[in-house]
Amino acid sequence: MGQRIVQVWIVNHFALTPDQPGGTRHIRLAQELKKRGIDVTIVGAGRQHISNRNRVPEGHVWHREVVEGIRFHWLCTPTASSNHISRVWNNFSFAISVIASRGLSDLPKPDLIMGTSPDLMSALSAYGVSRFLGIPFVLEIRDIWPLSAVEIGNVSRNHPYVLILSLIERFLYRKADWIVTLLPEAWRHIVPRGGCRNRIPWIPNGVVLEDTPMERASAETDSTDFTLMYAGSHGNANNLDLLLDAANLLKSRGQHKNLKIRLVGDGPNKQALMERAAREGLDFISFEASVPKTDIELVLQEANAFLLLFHSREIYRYGISANKLFDYLAAARPIIIALEAEYNPVMMSGAGVCIPPQNPNALAEAITTLKKMSPEERHKFGLRARTYVTAKHDNKLLGAKLAGVIENLIGKS
Repeated sequence: MGQRIVQVWIVNHFALTPDQPGGTRHIRLAQELKKRGIDVTIVGAGRQHISNRNRVPEGHVWHREVVEGIRFHWLCTPTASSNHISRVWNNFSFAISVIASRGLSDLPKPDLIMGTSPDLMSALSAYGVSRFLGIPFVLEIRDIWPLSAVEIGNVSRNHPYVLILSLIERFLYRKADWIVTLLPEAWRHIVPRGGCRNRIPWIPNGVVLEDTPMERASAETDSTDFTLMYAGSHGNANNLDLLLDAANLLKSRGQHKNLKIRLVGDGPNKQALMERAAREGLDFISFEASVPKTDIELVLQEANAFLLLFHSREIYRYGISANKLFDYLAAARPIIIALEAEYNPVMMSGAGVCIPPQNPNALAEAITTLKKMSPEERHKFGLRARTYVTAKHDNKLLGAKLAGVIENLIGKS
């Protein structure tokens, strides 16, 4: 008889597929797990505010599809607009559907369930199902909630919803069999709140290196213009107003000639950023629509350098996990990063220029420095970026690490 196939459910309220913009962490990890005899079902919300696309046909309460060999099980959820009450109702509705295991009864019983943040309510529902079935539960911390809402979203620590989430957070830390985190120092936050230090492995975001062959990644465009690119969400956390501040400085100094700044993506702040750029005459900045994950690699090849800007926040002492950073590294281009934290992959790899947050002058100087460099000089940054991401963030390595956690837990259960 052959080896039994292990069944795992990953409950991710914000699950996405590669034909959409955004992170594809779970489908890529699931593909690696499948090579090791672990069959994954990703349980996601049919509709959520990151992608309001409805994955569940009208009149149905769930829908199932196979995407690139991985099973997705979508649960019907109400529209999630930018309204906070709508988002909470969307989260709550999804959690109830998980507890009810809607449409999941015909699948083989899972051997393990993983619930993932930042939606702690859905993680709590995943925990409840795991205990009902008598199987191990893994909690995945992608963002530290509700701390992120407090420090980045400027929500009061005493807000009732924050207090409720804090109770759920502590409960899950205490009850999870293992806690997987994307942030290298997150254990410093988790352990004082009930987590066990020796059961908190770091499995960061990664890339599929085959999607970006080195011979293509290493070639700069033939354009005489210097193209600086940002590809990602346009929200409060992304600090893109700092870029516009720096662009104004470059314009005032006459240093914006042959400079193109391309902002690719969508988000709640995009319209305001576009209006500000038009108002201030920053015509060398272009705003472009988001592209599916399957296409982002080709878009990134059109840049000479990349940009990633963070605010100055205490939460970054635990690390960062922005998907776009690892796409940047794989694309083998220099990166300008504004970050104040010990864990800084750009600094650690020597892949670009590191500047302090909230400093438009430092950003303008960094842009000018890279713009003046020869392609050969920029290529050296790119090679270091590619070497680093290959050694630390290859999905093959990360999938093997997650498989080890799963096999260890199932072997003990």
